[in-house]
Amino acid sequence: MTYFASDFQDLDNSGNIENFIRCLELQQSLDLYKYYKQKTFEKMQLKPGDSVLEVGCGTGNDALLLANYVGETGKVTAVDRSQFMLNQAKERAKKSSTKFEFILANTEQLPFPDANFTAARVDRTLQHVAQPQKAIAEMARVVQSNGWVVAFEPDWETLVIGSEQRTTTRALVNFWCDNFPSGWVGRYLFKYFRQAGLTDITVEPITICLTEFELADKILDLSRTVEKISEQGFISQNDLTLWLMTINQCDQAGDFFCAFTAFLVSGKKP
Repeated sequence: MTYFASDFQDLDNSGNIENFIRCLELQQSLDLYKYYKQKTFEKMQLKPGDSVLEVGCGTGNDALLLANYVGETGKVTAVDRSQFMLNQAKERAKKSSTKFEFILANTEQLPFPDANFTAARVDRTLQHVAQPQKAIAEMARVVQSNGWVVAFEPDWETLVIGSEQRTTTRALVNFWCDNFPSGWVGRYLFKYFRQAGLTDITVEPITICLTEFELADKILDLSRTVEKISEQGFISQNDLTLWLMTINQCDQAGDFFCAFTAFLVSGKKP
């Protein structure tokens, strides 16, 4: 069974990559995601003719949006660990007049020379990377002097779900967080940017609130988290069944609420 918290790091062998694509496309369609993405684009201060790097491009939607900033004279280079995702991105970029390059690469060891790009961006990819500090260091290495590195990553310890079953809820949110290779990456971005030698660092917390269980379930994989934690035997099946039942009752009454905080961090290469 595919599971968002753990299987994004090896999509091509997950057995059901379509689930992950549907999740990404759903997020791309939401206004609250469009809002923060626009802020990340603005932080890079791109102009026509620039060369920008997108780390963890997925299906390529953000790479296409970056093309609007660098124009026909610019270039968008996008990397991902999934060949399937890269193929999707290449197909979507065919009609763009901007030059694109899609490369299969490890985010912790980018295959580019020093100072190769005007700016670099990563969006919700480092949570799936075992050593995100290396990825930030690599992004800083390949960006030119006075160029910007921008990251947007959640800290899953901030996940809250409104429920009267506190013990079960705590177990679920901790299980979700700890199944990411880097579930705490959001809180470390400032440190990683400093260690990479970046300056003028800014940190902006952005909280994403969800008030419909169906939407939250699609984005946060809540039902399958219940299944996964049940398999581990950390919480009894009766408690998990009760938790889901009360969550659904809360949702039907219009009272469902959950939220998490992510951090938008930018820094300049000296």
